[in-house]
Amino acid sequence: MPAAVLARTPHPAAVAVFPSRPAPEAAADRLARWRGAFPPLDALIRSGAAPGAAMRRLGLTFWAAGETHAAVEALDEAVTLAPEDGAAWLDLGFARRAAGLPREALEAFERAAELTPQAARVWLALGLAAKELGAAARAEAALEQAAALDPDLDDAAYALGLICFEARRYAEAALRWRPLAARGYRAAGLALGLGQCQFFLGEFGAAAQSLAAHLKAAPDDGTIARRLALVAFLDGAIRGGPEGGEAAYARAGGAAPLKGVARSAVALLSAYGYTETALAVARAYLADEADDPVLRYHLAALCAEPTERAPAEYVAAYFDRFAETFDEQMFEVLHYCGPRKLSELVVATGLPGGRTLDLGCGTGAAGSLLRPRATRLSGVDLSQNMLAKAAARGLYDELAQADMIDYLAERRAAFDLVFAADSLIYFGDLEPIIAVLAQALAPGGGLALTLEMTSKAPYELTSSGRFAHAPRALIALAAAHGLGLRASRRAFLRLEAHRRVYGALIVLERRG
Repeated sequence: MPAAVLARTPHPAAVAVFPSRPAPEAAADRLARWRGAFPPLDALIRSGAAPGAAMRRLGLTFWAAGETHAAVEALDEAVTLAPEDGAAWLDLGFARRAAGLPREALEAFERAAELTPQAARVWLALGLAAKELGAAARAEAALEQAAALDPDLDDAAYALGLICFEARRYAEAALRWRPLAARGYRAAGLALGLGQCQFFLGEFGAAAQSLAAHLKAAPDDGTIARRLALVAFLDGAIRGGPEGGEAAYARAGGAAPLKGVARSAVALLSAYGYTETALAVARAYLADEADDPVLRYHLAALCAEPTERAPAEYVAAYFDRFAETFDEQMFEVLHYCGPRKLSELVVATGLPGGRTLDLGCGTGAAGSLLRPRATRLSGVDLSQNMLAKAAARGLYDELAQADMIDYLAERRAAFDLVFAADSLIYFGDLEPIIAVLAQALAPGGGLALTLEMTSKAPYELTSSGRFAHAPRALIALAAAHGLGLRASRRAFLRLEAHRRVYGALIVLERRG
């Protein structure tokens, strides 16, 4: 046992046995000192109890008396005397955890699991200890083992749900938590966590029930009260149109003006595929905002009105509004990883960096990926507020507020690499921009881009207002402009309405 542990032992008798332990002692000598200090221990051993079992009982006596550190000392001795006693190792893990020794506790639980692999509660203890230390993969594996050994071990199911929730695997978390809620399992945050999962999954009616259950226990939670009112509006509108949404909103105690609620509802309903309901809500509550370029374009997208690109005024206005929360929302909430994966593909192809253009640079999030290989790094975007965020990073040699096609048309053979992560998704017909991209690249230069994918046509406008493209059509178009394919692959890009969005990563090279 480490001297540091002994130094914290509050039990005076235990301190008397091992006041400083300057050097290792033989187990027999240590046991003799324990027996001398604790006559009941000595009597127990004299009656025929095994020394390890007797020491374990002494440790549990300390534990029951609240002498946590003394319990650690005694249980440490117990596992030394009986190293194959899985129950003693389990007790030691609990004592170490209570004494503020989480890593040492995990080691004890690991040993207990080795010795008693069929004990579900040992795996539960191991999983919880690993979770406390942030070892999510180890925690999940242990908790899965606990649940497999005992399907009725609700604590394991709850903890597994927490791990899934924290990893934003909301469908898995809900799968764990729904049966617990149905059985009346009591845990702080279960109703709230389940309600949040159901909201993210688009299960608005179920989410309303769960959030209402949370508010019964926490009636002063204003943030969730507002979320409940919004969810009630969404569910009511899906079931009964705008009037149904308004009635459900009133029943849920909604107090905010319906116009603001409707704006959020339109975005959510369209993201989750309720296109007709989104249109009905927009027409009922937002008809007087038809001049708003963001709303006007979103309505056009919902109506599938033919268009060859997103209007510049929409792109500028939308991203000006989004700039402040863009990085947090995209990278932390939506797991946006398109720029990183595209950058990795560029490096793998061996294309040069050199004079690099970040096309549609936004907040400059890709700047740190591009800067190390760039001799000069430029960025162009329509949004003034996004460009201000990019400038604050201090990574770019030039930042320009301009339309992409206009900017590229003035820069013949100016770049060795054009990096277009989630930029071409605002163009339907790619002919005009591919043409100017080809002439803006130096011979041997590369174009790296991401696409959202469709197989229905060369391109289609989605209800989000972004365009999806057929990769084969893009590759054929690029070839017609002297851009040959270097690499392409399908990859996860981000979450959309908390569903995984896959797209194409494509790297092209200007030939000749």
